[in-house]
Amino acid sequence: MKKLLATAVCMACLGLASTANAATPVMTVTLLGTGVPFLNSFAPNLRTRALSGLLVQAGTERLLFDCGQGVYSNLLKSATSSVMSTANVAVDKVFISHLHSDHIADLGALYSLGALYRHKNPADIGSTPAELPLQVWGPGAGPNQPVGTWEMMQNFRSAYQSDFYVRQLFTGAGDVVFTDQTVDTLNSVKEIKEGVIYNNNGVTVTAFKVNHEPVSPSYGFRVDYQGRSFVYSGDTAPTPNVVKFAKGADLLVHEVYGFPRDAGAEIYDYHTSPEDFAKEFSKGKPKQVVYTHMVTPPGTSADDLLNRTKAAGYTGKIAAGADLMVLTINSDSTTTMAAKGGAAEYQAANAAKETRTFIEVAEAQAKAKAKMK
Repeated sequence: MKKLLATAVCMACLGLASTANAATPVMTVTLLGTGVPFLNSFAPNLRTRALSGLLVQAGTERLLFDCGQGVYSNLLKSATSSVMSTANVAVDKVFISHLHSDHIADLGALYSLGALYRHKNPADIGSTPAELPLQVWGPGAGPNQPVGTWEMMQNFRSAYQSDFYVRQLFTGAGDVVFTDQTVDTLNSVKEIKEGVIYNNNGVTVTAFKVNHEPVSPSYGFRVDYQGRSFVYSGDTAPTPNVVKFAKGADLLVHEVYGFPRDAGAEIYDYHTSPEDFAKEFSKGKPKQVVYTHMVTPPGTSADDLLNRTKAAGYTGKIAAGADLMVLTINSDSTTTMAAKGGAAEYQAANAAKETRTFIEVAEAQAKAKAKMK
């Protein structure tokens, strides 16, 4: 983390607070996945963007929000030094906004591979049995959602049963890799409702419903710690609930969708365009906004999404996120940013023009062409 924070980004270019007089860091948010699913299995590597996920660190708490494809690898890359000695590999709390695959694809890896590393003390990795189960908070079943988070995790337990069984065959005194408690799902999964869903060590997590219909229930989250606040929108159409919970927040990480409505109305209507974001947050602005889950049409870039937001009248501080970017919320309510590779790499990534089509838009366009025949 120190290495990342030392790699300063050009704050003036990003519209973020200067680090010159930065106050004491209170909370850090590491963006682990800022991309979306494309019609190309290598898309996360080509644009260096994994799918949805971020890590919040507040005091001794490490909380993962969403776990899309590539997030587990980026979680390991976010290590400060040796992967085997960092607490990041021992993340044992994950909050799922909704059950779309680009938000849960690496949850199986976090659950199964992570079972080897979920120690209270990372120094114990490899020498004593792991003892922490993966605690998961997520939505229950709904009108168009036959399986909720609890049942999904029971299926993961079944899917990895052979792996767990064989690993435990090779353990002996002082050599146990993990216990049954580490892979427990019966007692470590909670299906959530609106309200405070976690409160420990001074950290509070509040879930609130968002509009990602027909995916319902879907949630956004707010994290409060030592008077500072962070909000994650999840995937959502414009909704007053996000505005309500993000009003006055120190940092809002929000999705953005760049295609026009006529490219696929059913997809457009459950996301937020730059113009819609500007309208929704014209009042009650968060102190800092960072875009994630950036859907950029071919020939456009993340920077274009920012420019459209500003052209639509948004005057607050706003930036486009990038994988492994660290956002630090300070005690004086400023937010500072550091990007892996520094300002040049960050700016190049967000200026790169997209050449591929978002998979859901491609599906919508194919349906439209089929109807015309």
